[in-house]
Amino acid sequence: MTPGRGRAVDLVLRLMDHQLVGPSGALLGNVDDVVLREDRSGLLVVGLVTGPGALGPRQPGLLGRSIVAAWRRLDPRERPRPLMVPMSHVRDIGSAVTVSDHAERVLHEAAGLEQWLRQHVIGRIPGAKAGDDRLAGTATYAPDAHEELDRPEGTRLLSTLVGAGVVDPGRTSMGTVCEVRAEAFEQSGPEVGRLRVTGVVFGPRTLGGELGYRTLTDQGSWPLARGFRWWHRDDHEVPWGQVDAVDWEGRRLVLRGHGGWRHPLGVSGAGG
Repeated sequence: MTPGRGRAVDLVLRLMDHQLVGPSGALLGNVDDVVLREDRSGLLVVGLVTGPGALGPRQPGLLGRSIVAAWRRLDPRERPRPLMVPMSHVRDIGSAVTVSDHAERVLHEAAGLEQWLRQHVIGRIPGAKAGDDRLAGTATYAPDAHEELDRPEGTRLLSTLVGAGVVDPGRTSMGTVCEVRAEAFEQSGPEVGRLRVTGVVFGPRTLGGELGYRTLTDQGSWPLARGFRWWHRDDHEVPWGQVDAVDWEGRRLVLRGHGGWRHPLGVSGAGG
């Protein structure tokens, strides 16, 4: 599914941890995080990052620190940074995320190091995931190659926004961010292009949301969907324009007003 202009994309549900594949069908790793950039038009999705350097910071405590430390120690570059696939090199967003031929070549070159790390380091850390499906084949990574795919300075990560606290103008807690919605706005060819963030979904509970029950009406069996809809009856979706401020370091969103927000499924009450 290549999102057309104005079509909504749930970033956590549709991108995070999804398989990256090339036009040839080669498995190239997973989407370990999503890169965001703030500008005068709002908050934009500008790229996807993959590899232990992006996966590690999302893991808790010692597990995350161990993954990042091993990656930095073994990466041959002087200043290792996770590679970013710009959205101009993303061809399709479906059950997997398809990238361009150029992105496939770059990620395949980096796959040798990542595969070795996942097999010999990450896979031996209790609680870490290092499934063979994340990468295929072996390759030699060239130091300092493809600097144009480094994550740009001044950008933010979706993992910082998801889980952030949400407060009203009086600083009363309204829950935490559990989903971020965006839409395509500049697609002009086979590439998806950058996405514009249109809103955030927040609420007091997370269970089931990562499976789509928070925002999709046709997810799963009817009894299960109804049960999760009741569970997430207190969720709300607020347009990005109603976010007054984002404290990225403190992981907190301040809203412009209180109330008047819609449920992410466009319903009210538990049963919908």
